[in-house]
Amino acid sequence: MNFKDRVFLSDVLGDYIPSFNYLVILLNQYSKQDLIEKNDELSLIFLINQLQSFSEFHDLKDIPKEYTEHLTEDTPDYLLKIIGKVIAVLLHKLNVPDEEVYEVTDQITRRKFSMMFDNFQAYDVQETRRVSREEGRLEGRIEGERAGRIEGERLHLIKQVIKRIELQYSVNQIAESLLEPLDIIQPIYDIALQQGSDYDANLILDELNSKNIQ
Repeated sequence: MNFKDRVFLSDVLGDYIPSFNYLVILLNQYSKQDLIEKNDELSLIFLINQLQSFSEFHDLKDIPKEYTEHLTEDTPDYLLKIIGKVIAVLLHKLNVPDEEVYEVTDQITRRKFSMMFDNFQAYDVQETRRVSREEGRLEGRIEGERAGRIEGERLHLIKQVIKRIELQYSVNQIAESLLEPLDIIQPIYDIALQQGSDYDANLILDELNSKNIQ
């Protein structure tokens, strides 16, 4: 349980390795009510970590209003960002769709804890991706009459990139969440930033076409 014991060649480099003990917390010894009574930021992380499947997340909507109000009022901004990142990791381990993870973490950093629980939807990630592809094809047929199905799908992709830019994600995070190569996302990202805050998906598409960027 000591960090030094987990480091390779610690017997040789012992004087230069930080030495501290891990504190193991057995979460199954705490009920949801026990953690709520703690009324602090760490208890929220523990509540998320107790979940066995992403469908259980919606059950957290019954948390008392006073609990989320305390987190909203007293938690400093830097700690909100850390909480958001930790919870994102925990939700990804539960196979929660990326879109849901970003919605949750965005509500945390904007101090909308109660909405975080109410808006969460429990659905299978593979089915979500299939539906998303179908929606992309549909939008391609509607909006892409001028240039065909491919143009419509590109327009849908551009809109997804814009949405994530507005949530302040990096270009690498956007590419990862959309399961697209970075060289596809980077030109869209660069053109969008040149527009300032008034993003226009159609103008971005036109500029990509004018530069013959695939």
